[in-house]
Amino acid sequence: MNADKPSIVRTLEQLRASHAWQQVQEGKRKAKQKELKSLARSAPASIQSNGLGQTVAFWKARNEDHHAALYAALEGWLKDQLKFSKPLLEWIATEATSAQYRHATAEAMAYLNWYKRFAEAELEGE
Repeated sequence: MNADKPSIVRTLEQLRASHAWQQVQEGKRKAKQKELKSLARSAPASIQSNGLGQTVAFWKARNEDHHAALYAALEGWLKDQLKFSKPLLEWIATEATSAQYRHATAEAMAYLNWYKRFAEAELEGE
């Protein structure tokens, strides 16, 4: 290891946390904080009860700033981790295998737990 250039090895949890932090900060500027905070709190439960595809389709259809902010954050993270290039909904509907869909769901839940924590800490509202 070069002493002048320290190695930065980040765990997957650290990467999730870093991405979620940045996206919550971005959402803070683009969406109504109270609504985004509420949506972030309910997101993991929505995916658990309705499924990933149905939940993100609902967010996309709502066409509101807080839904768009959370959808974009999750889509960006999943594209990065699962290496697909199509929009998230299109990928789910046309390309994802059952195993990929399950992996995407598990990764979404893990990511959204960080997003939810940061939203609760950083965003205004009840």
